[in-house]
Amino acid sequence: MIKATNVTKKYGGLKALDDFSVDIPEGKIGVLGPNGAGKSTFVKIALGLLTATSGEITVLGEKLTKNTTNIRKKIGYMPEHDCVPDEMTGVEFLIEMGMVSGMSLAGATERTHEILGHLRMGEEKYRLIGEYSGGMRQKVKLAQGLIHAPELIFLDEPTSGLDPNARREMLETINGLTEVSNTKVLLSTHILQDVEMVCDTVIIVKDGKLQMQENVEKIIGKKSNFIQVRIGGPVEDFISELKKKKITAEDDGRALIIPYKNDSTYDQIIDATVKSNCLLYEMERTTQSMDSVYQEIIE
Repeated sequence: MIKATNVTKKYGGLKALDDFSVDIPEGKIGVLGPNGAGKSTFVKIALGLLTATSGEITVLGEKLTKNTTNIRKKIGYMPEHDCVPDEMTGVEFLIEMGMVSGMSLAGATERTHEILGHLRMGEEKYRLIGEYSGGMRQKVKLAQGLIHAPELIFLDEPTSGLDPNARREMLETINGLTEVSNTKVLLSTHILQDVEMVCDTVIIVKDGKLQMQENVEKIIGKKSNFIQVRIGGPVEDFISELKKKKITAEDDGRALIIPYKNDSTYDQIIDATVKSNCLLYEMERTTQSMDSVYQEIIE
């Protein structure tokens, strides 16, 4: 879907991207990174809004050059900033954006009602955008990025500022894009749970370099079977007792992480605390979230 090869972007003496390479598959892709990581720079280059200092990038099989007209016909963009006109209705705005993209009036009108219907805008689409709630304004921004039926849409912080209900509805809509319109998605966000709920693959960027590219389900599943244990007393003796039972324990700084094999693991942990004269404060089977993976990478 998108391939970057040795891409560098300099702003004076600062490298926003440093020999950055990634091969992004089709699907719903999440791009994560702290402020200044190079995430936004990569997205803007892929959109054709910025030109790389060096290196090569292809989008949907086409190399990006100064002439990005062909690429722009295939991609849509939902920006983070609020850029929709208050003085137009949702329908008027979408029809105009369709015509700007080269559609006829009839074609833009038909597509507008199709998209707004999919987004469940109802009669609200005939109201002025200035009267819309935050969630409705986000829907209109998403709609304008989809009006020309792009192969790929870039979503920049699509749930920013939304209340829980509006956020959930937006994520459900994004989840349905690949099924309803076969549109591929590149989601740029700082909300890790959005990536966990929506994306197939996550890209994590730090200091202008790729830190991780992995299947989201695979990340979450890597440590899904473990028990988090907190104890008081001689920890070394407790770990020694576990080793006698061929059980390993990893200290993550907050608790001991012990692999779960079956329910007998609980009995073995309790037995080890007794034999090591330790107090058992916590024993909980849990799963690893995107948040813990992300923090491990960027710290």
